[in-house]
Amino acid sequence: MTEPHSGTAINRPATDLALKQRRKLTRYIIAYSFLVPIFVSMGLFKYYPFFTAIIKSLYQWNGANLNTFVGLDNFVKLVRDPTFYASLKNVTLLTISFVIIQLTLPLYAAVGVFHSHKKLQHAYRFLFLVPMVVPYIIIFLLWRWIYLSNGVLNTLLRQLGLDSWTHAWLGDSTTALASIVFVNFPWIGGIYFLIYLAGLLTISPELYEVGKLDGMNGWQRFWYIELPLLRNQIRLVVILAFIHQYQSFENVLVLTNGGPGFTTLTPALYLYKKGFEYNELGYASAIGVMIFLILILFTFVANKAMKQTEKLD
Repeated sequence: MTEPHSGTAINRPATDLALKQRRKLTRYIIAYSFLVPIFVSMGLFKYYPFFTAIIKSLYQWNGANLNTFVGLDNFVKLVRDPTFYASLKNVTLLTISFVIIQLTLPLYAAVGVFHSHKKLQHAYRFLFLVPMVVPYIIIFLLWRWIYLSNGVLNTLLRQLGLDSWTHAWLGDSTTALASIVFVNFPWIGGIYFLIYLAGLLTISPELYEVGKLDGMNGWQRFWYIELPLLRNQIRLVVILAFIHQYQSFENVLVLTNGGPGFTTLTPALYLYKKGFEYNELGYASAIGVMIFLILILFTFVANKAMKQTEKLD
């Protein structure tokens, strides 16, 4: 009579373990099922267009009745395209200026807010973050109005008696690109400001106490304590700012549409024009693939260079 009882006692832990595993698996399935719509939407609107663009870059394709395989002809044509090189020059100047701006002014603002009075910090954060909710298209349209021949900037110059300084800011090839750089003055983007501020908040207060005991002033505190500890944030800002500016075209589209001539044309806007104005979607896909390769190369080089700098220190 004792043997069946002993067998039941032995099998019960295994049964309980299997039951627990099934319950855990059920919980995992339920949890991951909530992610299915996200993965489906990413597949449809992110990965499918990405891989389609790579494939269609090998075709002469107009999106409708023309779909002929041409191999690498689109890329050969792109390498020989002087307009593409002009757009690369323009976007390089825009990107370098944008990265320099995002490495300085938002950092300066974040440091200023971090060391401001505690009661004022929340107000300052709110003021810097409010512009983030304004659509970019509104900002670009506002700046186009500022740059008009009878816009705010020229009107102000006339009021100051500086009529000789008035200009067709977006219509002159000598000032159009610089005018685009000046858009969004004073250039303190909310997301970059937040990245720097988050990095400052992670710095141990003891380090500031040590610096205070050593008699450090504000500049020395920034140079020897804060800047070295913000390297990860600086690296992130460089990469994000580069990617954001290099593939953006909305600002140029709204302000100048790439003109006058090709003086403000960027690769992303060139892609847009080729694809949706000239129906050369295969060639536009090749431009998109080239932009992707440039961004991947820059990200790799930037990470490598910054890691080498950290090792040297």
